[in-house]
Amino acid sequence: MVRAARQQPADDDWVARVQRLESEVSGLRKAMRTRGLIEQAKGILAERTGCDPETAFGQLSAMSQQRNVSVVDLAADIVGARVPANAAGQDPVSPTAPPAPVVATPAALGSQVAAAVAGPRTRVGLSDEPDQPLPTALARQLRRCLAAMDAAEDFAALARALVGIGMGDPPGGAAAVFAVEPDEAVRLVASHGWPAQVASEWRRSPSSLPTVVGQAARTGRPVLVDGTTPHGYVLIGPGVARAAFPLVADEQVVGVLALVWGEPQEFGAVDRAYLDQLAAGTGRALRRLWPTAEDAPAPLPLWLASMLEVMDGPGHLLVPVYGADDTVEDFTVAAVSRQARSDEGDTVGRRLLDAYPQLGANGVFDAYVKLLRDDVPFSRDASTEDALIDGRPRRVVLNRRAVRIGDALLASWSRIDDALSNDERMARLETLGRFGWAEWDLRAKDAVWSAGLYGLVDRDPEHGPTTLDKFAGFFAATDRGALKQLLTDLAQGGPELAELRLNTTRGIMPVRVFGEADVHDGEVRLIRLVLQDVSEKRAAQDRSTRSENAAAARQLQLAAEQALTSNLTRLLYPNRDLALAGSGVRVTGRHYAATSPRTPLRGDFCDADRLDDGSMLCVIGDACGTGLVAAAAVVRLRFPVMALGMAGAAPADILRSINDMIMRAPDAPLASLLIARYRPQDRTLTWASAGHLQPILVRDGVARTVDEPTGPMLGLMDGMGFATASMTLAPGDSLVAFTDGVLHRRKRDPLSDFRDRVEAAHREGGSAALWEITPSERDDEACLLVLDVAAEG
Repeated sequence: MVRAARQQPADDDWVARVQRLESEVSGLRKAMRTRGLIEQAKGILAERTGCDPETAFGQLSAMSQQRNVSVVDLAADIVGARVPANAAGQDPVSPTAPPAPVVATPAALGSQVAAAVAGPRTRVGLSDEPDQPLPTALARQLRRCLAAMDAAEDFAALARALVGIGMGDPPGGAAAVFAVEPDEAVRLVASHGWPAQVASEWRRSPSSLPTVVGQAARTGRPVLVDGTTPHGYVLIGPGVARAAFPLVADEQVVGVLALVWGEPQEFGAVDRAYLDQLAAGTGRALRRLWPTAEDAPAPLPLWLASMLEVMDGPGHLLVPVYGADDTVEDFTVAAVSRQARSDEGDTVGRRLLDAYPQLGANGVFDAYVKLLRDDVPFSRDASTEDALIDGRPRRVVLNRRAVRIGDALLASWSRIDDALSNDERMARLETLGRFGWAEWDLRAKDAVWSAGLYGLVDRDPEHGPTTLDKFAGFFAATDRGALKQLLTDLAQGGPELAELRLNTTRGIMPVRVFGEADVHDGEVRLIRLVLQDVSEKRAAQDRSTRSENAAAARQLQLAAEQALTSNLTRLLYPNRDLALAGSGVRVTGRHYAATSPRTPLRGDFCDADRLDDGSMLCVIGDACGTGLVAAAAVVRLRFPVMALGMAGAAPADILRSINDMIMRAPDAPLASLLIARYRPQDRTLTWASAGHLQPILVRDGVARTVDEPTGPMLGLMDGMGFATASMTLAPGDSLVAFTDGVLHRRKRDPLSDFRDRVEAAHREGGSAALWEITPSERDDEACLLVLDVAAEG
């Protein structure tokens, strides 16, 4: 727990420590940039006042506090002060006298640059007044920048000092150093202020591109663009204003210094003079960093660089790198073709094995070394190699070539895996699309067939293609004339499509033939045909036609069934509602037809009648099947049941007789049936059920299911007996019998739901309200039969 409690403060302390270290590093870097300037000022003060350097630094600090000027700015004033000629020899700078303003001239800076031993110098000339004095603030800024550039360890640090100090870190400011190549193209050496992507895109600019940097390289004169005056230059990288200064060595332009501003600038006389002096000082720093002649590779011949530029495909010019024992350790990429630069980026100056490490493993590097030694051209076809394509490892297939040119190698390669893949894709497409193509050159008497066409016409590819005349032999005899007519029409610019039949070992194959003819001066020189197997399409069309015919027949059948249902319903149920009253009892019933007219007859029925002794006979049933089958079942059940009941047979005896009758029929229907007899004299209800839903008794506003045993459905088993159940009804009772069409089938317990709806409706409006609980939208028939016992009084 203690360790966990201390974790958060430790993390916070670590973040603060990193920030503090970063701040300290930034301060050290800034101090290193100005250290040289301060050391020069200390030396001047020590010499003039005759003291040691430490005492001179104390004087420098005291003067900084007295004048409220930073130490580095004061050092810039002291180092840049002119020494006036006077006979007294009085020191121009003393601890008590303010330093004179800096007057830095291009001539003075030029002498400093000329003191360097090697490297380029900057050619200036933006200002019309070379000796233009600079204001104190600009002079200090110039001295600080020169001191920082003198301390720069590489081109990148020099460019950073140019932007941050020399240019005052303006919005969108950037500085770049370019080298000029033998073909007058410019190559970016270092930059600061440009995003990495921009620097990569403008790594090399050809001489044909009209850029500000290219103009300075070609003319050897500085170029200034203020961002407000129209010009015809292509601007390298971001920014709208820029100044470009040529870098010359032995009067030859070897590079360009570019300063960039993100916004338009107004360059006055002082600004131009400042830029000239800043560029001249940059040249002095560049001479220290610029590679010497011993370090720089020998320039490429102009013709060789030009050849690489027009090479059709990727290629490299490779210069060997020898080890201590004169063995080739690696190659330097001295130049690249335009295609290689576009595909893989600029790799000039990089080691071959650094840029392409796989060449050391697949034998290509060893082959290059052998070529350099034995001068035997290197060639390798269709070799599979591992390579990085768009940053992802891929297997590629290459053709490689290389030749020796003097002490260098010219290597080229071409990817053929795309072409191989395209051939494979085309073959796959021909297989999937079941097509093939052929081309006949009538002048050369030559023909070319695709693999798919050989498969369509059942011809062995080893036998080669046939002539156009013999090609008709692959078609059915009755279609050969149509093919000849198609070829004739093609020559005359007629239709280009025909549907013919091929005679194959698999039988007759319908094909669609597309054609094209090359006609010159009325002469047909080339015929192209594409054949596509459409047998599957024809089969699909046949299936579609059969389906449409079946659907039409089904529509006719449905229309007939609808008419039949309507007629059967009218015959079987002339009256939808049933109402019958007796002594202290009333029986009501209703037949509900299906809502949709497309639903065929289902065979639900109910009926009631008064017997001679005053009893009420009630019947409700549900026949299985639809249409004529259901209608026949209703006829077989409803009328015999009522006849037997009127004759005085008991409900169970009626069910047994009807079941025996049905079972003797060859097409016995299935049906559920409930028969009940009510005696008003003693309010006794006797009933029997053959697989029918049990009725619901409503007494004192409470509905419950009458749980009495029932027998099997009619038509299920022969010789079955049915039990008789009886109960005494009380005044005000209601007995509700129904078929399954009144149920809500989507309820979890449809029977319990219906019982609850019956109870709620009966409480609200008595038996009269029960007729409203049947669903208004039904996909099935339904019957509801209610027996009400009159209440006393």
